[in-house]
Amino acid sequence: MSPAQAQPGVQEGQQQRLIEQIRVGEALYRDDLVRDSLTRLESIAPEAPEALAAGIRLALRQQDQGRAEALLARLAEVAPGSPPWRQSQLLVGLGQPQGRQALQEARLLAAAGRADEALAAYDRLLAGAPLDLELGVEYWRLRGGRAGQRPLAIGRLRELDRQYPGNVALRQSLAGLLFAEARNREALQVLHQLAGDPRARGTAAQREFDYLDELEPGTESVAGWQAFVERYPDSPLRAEAAAELARQRTLLADPGWQAAQRGRRLLEQGHDAEAQAQLRQALRRFPQDGGLHGALGLAQMRLGQREAAEASFRQALRLDRDSRRIDKWSDLRAANRYWLTLQQGEAALAAQHFGQARSLFASARRQRPREVGALLGLSEVALAEGQTGEAERLLLQARQLAPDHEGVLHGLYRLYLAQSPDRARAWLDSLSPEQQRGFAEQRRSLRLQQLRQAGEAARVRQDWAQASASLQQAVELDPDDPWLAYQLAGSLSEQRRHGEADAVFERLLQRQGHSPQARYAHGLHLAASARDASALSSLEAIPRAQWSDDMRALEARLQRRYLLARVEALQAAGQEREAIALLQAQAVDGPLLAEGLLRLADRARQRDDHALALELYRQVLTRDPAHAEARLGQIESWLALGETARARRALEQAPPEFPAAEIGARRRLGNAWAAVGERQRGSALLEQLAGEQQAPDALLHRDRARLLASIEPQRALDAYARAMGDAGLLASGQASPRNDRALTLASREQDEDDWLRRSLRSDVDELYRRQNPTLRLQHDHAWREDSTTPGLSDLETDTSIVQIDWPLAGGQAFLRAEQVRMDAGSFDTDADGRHTEEFGTCSFQGRDSAGRYQALPGCPGGSQSDSGTALAMGWRNERLAVDFGRSPQGFEVDNWLGGVTYDWDFAGLGWSLTASRRPLTNSLLSYAGSVDPRTGIRWGGVTANGVSLGLSHDRGGRHGVWSQFGRHWLHGKNVADNERTTVMAGYYYKLVDRADTRMRLGLTGMYWHYDKDLGDYSLGQGGYYSPQHYYSLGVPVSYAWRNSDWSVLLEGSLGWSYAVTDDSERYPLQRLIAQPLAEIMAQSEPATFGGDNFRQDGGRSDALSYRAQALVERRLSDHLVLGGGFTLQHSRDYAPQRVSLYLRYTFEPWQGNLSLVPSPLIPYGDFR
Repeated sequence: MSPAQAQPGVQEGQQQRLIEQIRVGEALYRDDLVRDSLTRLESIAPEAPEALAAGIRLALRQQDQGRAEALLARLAEVAPGSPPWRQSQLLVGLGQPQGRQALQEARLLAAAGRADEALAAYDRLLAGAPLDLELGVEYWRLRGGRAGQRPLAIGRLRELDRQYPGNVALRQSLAGLLFAEARNREALQVLHQLAGDPRARGTAAQREFDYLDELEPGTESVAGWQAFVERYPDSPLRAEAAAELARQRTLLADPGWQAAQRGRRLLEQGHDAEAQAQLRQALRRFPQDGGLHGALGLAQMRLGQREAAEASFRQALRLDRDSRRIDKWSDLRAANRYWLTLQQGEAALAAQHFGQARSLFASARRQRPREVGALLGLSEVALAEGQTGEAERLLLQARQLAPDHEGVLHGLYRLYLAQSPDRARAWLDSLSPEQQRGFAEQRRSLRLQQLRQAGEAARVRQDWAQASASLQQAVELDPDDPWLAYQLAGSLSEQRRHGEADAVFERLLQRQGHSPQARYAHGLHLAASARDASALSSLEAIPRAQWSDDMRALEARLQRRYLLARVEALQAAGQEREAIALLQAQAVDGPLLAEGLLRLADRARQRDDHALALELYRQVLTRDPAHAEARLGQIESWLALGETARARRALEQAPPEFPAAEIGARRRLGNAWAAVGERQRGSALLEQLAGEQQAPDALLHRDRARLLASIEPQRALDAYARAMGDAGLLASGQASPRNDRALTLASREQDEDDWLRRSLRSDVDELYRRQNPTLRLQHDHAWREDSTTPGLSDLETDTSIVQIDWPLAGGQAFLRAEQVRMDAGSFDTDADGRHTEEFGTCSFQGRDSAGRYQALPGCPGGSQSDSGTALAMGWRNERLAVDFGRSPQGFEVDNWLGGVTYDWDFAGLGWSLTASRRPLTNSLLSYAGSVDPRTGIRWGGVTANGVSLGLSHDRGGRHGVWSQFGRHWLHGKNVADNERTTVMAGYYYKLVDRADTRMRLGLTGMYWHYDKDLGDYSLGQGGYYSPQHYYSLGVPVSYAWRNSDWSVLLEGSLGWSYAVTDDSERYPLQRLIAQPLAEIMAQSEPATFGGDNFRQDGGRSDALSYRAQALVERRLSDHLVLGGGFTLQHSRDYAPQRVSLYLRYTFEPWQGNLSLVPSPLIPYGDFR
């Protein structure tokens, strides 16, 4: 590096050294040093800000205000806004008259002890500018005297000491602040620095002497005195220091003094009992040491030895000559006397000497009116005397004195808690966040109590979701309480959340696995879900010596249930004898044997094995003829077997009697009375039970409703509403008085329903629908898209239906009107406007005996259509359905129609027997009839008259089967009679079977047999499909879905069919063709015209087919439903289609389930 390059760096180093020399001169008040260094600094850096600032400070000390202002102007040009400029501007301003006056006022305020005002004046004056040495020492010494400001002041004075090293005033101020902050070692280091300055040595020695003189004798003080003597050998204080050093060395070797030191240390550490022993030992050596008496009094005071402490403090005040300690002993004595009075007041209160206690607490209050202890004592006296208001007043007065006092706050909490948890909770909420932290445990306890109550209330009303939510929070607050865990697990199990319920106990047992109470609660939980083996295993995790009586009782109950479960398992496997033998061998007492036999009997009765049930009931009654449960079961089996008279005699001669608490058995007894014909008596018994009801009993009210349904349906719906309320399906305000909208909304089926809820919902749905008058409007349009013949099979049908349904005689009646329009189209005609279709006698032709072709003229063309209005009415209940009506008025042929159907259950099957007279709607001819244009004969209007038997089996599982057998005689006006035999059967598998979704796959088979083939449209034919043999197989699939407002059904099927038709006569009734036959015979003469011209050949055919259907319903309001759908079918020569639209209006509100399968009206002609 060249000299030229090094020059700037060298100059900077010289500048910094000169600036430091200037500051040293200022610290030592050596302006000659300052001038010399400043002259040299100006020679190398005349514009340096530090040089100009130092010149300004020198000019001000020399009272040369003009030069100072001139230098400030130059500094403002060189470094405006810099720290040197800001400091210099402040100092120049303070040199002016106004600045000097303001500074003088601040100093006078400080001298007068008005430190806050002085600091405020300084802050306004200095305005945050960097301070020079003099102002810095002055300002930070003042600020260091304020609370919390010493550390900052010490730091700033240390910075000044580094800038201006060696200044005596600064270091004296720093040492004083360090001593005041108890940073004694640092303060001594500063004094030792001062001791090196001859001008400050004496002052430093005096200050260190004073510090050492304040120390209690000890190793630290001895070391300090030794160092003092060596550091200040020429100090006037040396001799006195040496004497003190010798005295303390002697003292440190004294055992009594050592005991005193140990006692004081123990006292500082809070070991009061040990301290008391050491202090007593010290007092035996130094009985006149007032300080030791005072320390002993403090130890006794802390130990609650109030009277002994009083004596010690009295001695301390008499003997101690240290003015600094006398005030301490006096204050401690007053405090001790106050606490002694409180202690005496508490003793009087405990002895129920309320007057004496009040007097002592009042005395304590006079001693220390600003303390709250006496007020707390007086409030306890008031509470003990039942003066709650006075106690609250005293506690609130205490809180005004000490808002955050723990005793006061807890006293108020206990007071409010005794009044009500809600008031205590509200008061806690009013506290500040800091105060509330002190009540975390109480708040937890209150919250726990609140959650327990909320959980219990929810359990009582069977609101299991709310119960679980409340109890879950409670368990989180108290995870070790086994009964909270038991209640939570129970509420979860009620919702079928079994995994979550088990997890509750898993967490508990991780913490409390060795607790007998926890294991007992766990055993109860497992037993509630029939996991008896697991429950026993959990109990056995505790040594039997630690078992409680409850645990032993639970074990016995589980063993008993285990035996009965084994018995029932054998019975379920069909091993009845083995079950009875096991029961007789292992039943330890007669009641257990009777209970087991009764269970076996009840199970047999429930599965309709009444013979076995009656035998087992007999065995129970042999041992106990008055056994009410066995007698009632016996009566119920007789009723199921149809032995009503025998059951009635048993009830009349000696009806079973049950305690009032056995509501279920008494309910069954009421049902038995109703079943033998005593409906009024049975209903009265159930009404009596309803009046006695205390706990919710949905089953009781359901059975009441079933008895009332046919005679008082509205009361029955009221009973159903109450049952649904007891089952947790309706709120109490919706159950009574009955809210129909809420009732029907609650009747919606749910997947998670148990058998009782399912039965309630279905019963309500059925009864409410039956009792709800309904108006239905519907229009159907049907047509064919196959290769039809205009005028014959090319049929379009429009059906408009109006139907009203209303409740009648325990069932539902209907009245309907149908407007039917049928259009088969127009015949294709020749040039003369005539046709020869096989309609009536329009195609009357053939060859005569001479082989010549003979034919009568065709018929005039035209359309084939008809319309009319049909009326029908009917009634149905659970078993019987009856309808009666007439085919549309206006048809060429009209008929009276109707049917009767009876449904019943027997031998595990559903049976349905129907006798009916129904029209055949295959064609215009078969339904409405027609007129033969040639003869004017009216023919058609065919009806099927006969019976059908339906069988079905579906127990709610995945599979179902059905079948139907029919035998009918077919008659029409001027139509040959016919006979029809039908056999149909099907199987279906439930792929999905939920409350709102259903999907099924099936297999169906059909067989039809007609005696004659009358499917043509010639005169005497019926116009309906009638093969002699018809076989078909189909694979149907259906999907149904619904929600609250929509219901959709999609169906489809693929099929195959095979048909056989025999040879037949075109005109099966010869009497009808006498006229045209005579005409063609005359035309054929002399030849003859034989009947073989009218013979038709039979045949065989087979075909594949498909069918698709979609139906949809939409709820528009509480009263209105809109629906519609279409059906598409196709096979060879037959492709009928149909679309429909309907509107259903219920007079009463309905929010129940839409039918999972939408239900449009069936035209009356299609009834079966």
